[in-house]
Amino acid sequence: MLDYFRNTLYIAITSELIEITHAETGRKLAEAPLLAIETKRGRDSIIAVGSMAKQLAGKPNVRIENGFQHPRTLLADFAIAEQTLRYLIKQALPKRFFFAKPHVVLHPLAMLEGGLTQIEIRAFAELASIAGASRAYVWQGPSLTTEQLRKRSFPEQGRLLFP
Repeated sequence: MLDYFRNTLYIAITSELIEITHAETGRKLAEAPLLAIETKRGRDSIIAVGSMAKQLAGKPNVRIENGFQHPRTLLADFAIAEQTLRYLIKQALPKRFFFAKPHVVLHPLAMLEGGLTQIEIRAFAELASIAGASRAYVWQGPSLTTEQLRKRSFPEQGRLLFP
């Protein structure tokens, strides 16, 4: 019964794809980390996320942003990345009248040469928290199974970087 109210999201991130798995239901969501922003009367508004955003490329007054694309690091634009993650987390959660804020395990999968710096680790943790996580974890290592996520047991072959 308690699992009904529990939400654990595993979010694997590259500059080309964000994959979210809801550990309790097994539901998966995979989207390009893109945000379509329309400018009208000097004001910006988000009009699409992921593959829907990609379809709007070239439309007047619309720009497509990727907060996870930079030549040196995976986290390029914190504000864009946060909005993208917020929308995708909302899509990944079950539609219920009441739901608990999710525990989020963020797993950066690209730009790891030399390891993540403390600044990058902290930025990823804050990104998850601001995007809606009640608790944020940053994981580096092999992909996690839904069973490991449900139990929050992290294998020894990797490292839990945060908390």
